[in-house]
This record gives sequence, structure tokens and C-alpha cells, in this order.
Amino acid sequence: MKKALLYALLITLIVSIGCVERQGKPSEEVKPFVPPADGKITISQKDAYIKASVALKAAMDSYSSKIKEFIEKHKVNPDLTQMADSAFLAENPEIKKAWDVLDTEWMKMQDEAYKNAGIIEDEFNWIGGALTDSINTDIQKEVEKALSPTMEPKKEKEG
Repeated sequence: MKKALLYALLITLIVSIGCVERQGKPSEEVKPFVPPADGKITISQKDAYIKASVALKAAMDSYSSKIKEFIEKHKVNPDLTQMADSAFLAENPEIKKAWDVLDTEWMKMQDEAYKNAGIIEDEFNWIGGALTDSINTDIQKEVEKALSPTMEPKKEKEG
């Protein structure tokens, strides 16, 4: 059971680390999230968190496949350190363009996951952190139970 919570928290970490500040104005006015004073996660927040987590897991699986294809096609290092190397990117504009397309696609996948779940990223991240607070133990157990089967890593097909 702790494995499911770990996966849920891992998603939160990946999403929060993987996000960059988005340029331009949002197409819709989004109210900023203000955490509740009592620190308690509501049932609707729990449900939205679960829905977003499942969607983000699916998005990460899809994105992971696209990253593997990108690495193979462009013959870059599997650790992707070259994608942070400005000299490499300047010398390889076609790779930079393909990387930028992948980055934009990931941002869209995240945005869609949050939007479909009826939650914003800040609230999702707050919930992920609040799940570790003892005041939310019952909710944490429900989230863990709901995410256990969906967060198991995919097993590679043998053969």
C-alpha cells in the first residue's frame, strides 16, 4: 500500500519539477488556489486528485514512449543531458525543435489532465503534500486504495 502512495507522491514530484513557467497569458482566468486553513483535504479534492493522478500516469506512460523514440531517432544520450546543453542545441537546431515540440506536448498533456479532473496544478500539488499529514490519514488511505492498481509500473512484454 505504501507503494501506491509513493507512486502518487512521485507523480506530484515529477509534475512539479517538470513544469516550467508558462509563457503568455492563460486562455481562461484561473483563480489562484488557497489551501484551507484547517489543512484538510475534501472529498471533491480527493476525487479530483485521483482522477488527475490517473490521467497524469497515462500521460507519463505515453510521454515516456515518445522520449524513447526521440532518443533513438536523434541519437542523443539516454540521460538527455544534451537537452540542457545550449551549445549542443545551438549546433543541432533540428533536435532543439523536436525537443521543443515534445516539451509543448507534455505541457498540453498535463493541462488536459488537470482540466479534465477539475483541478489546477497548485491544488494538485498541495493535495499531494497534504496527503502526508496525519489529519488526512483517512483520505490518504482512500487515495492509496484507488491508485494502487493504476500506479503499478507497466511490465515490459517479454519475447
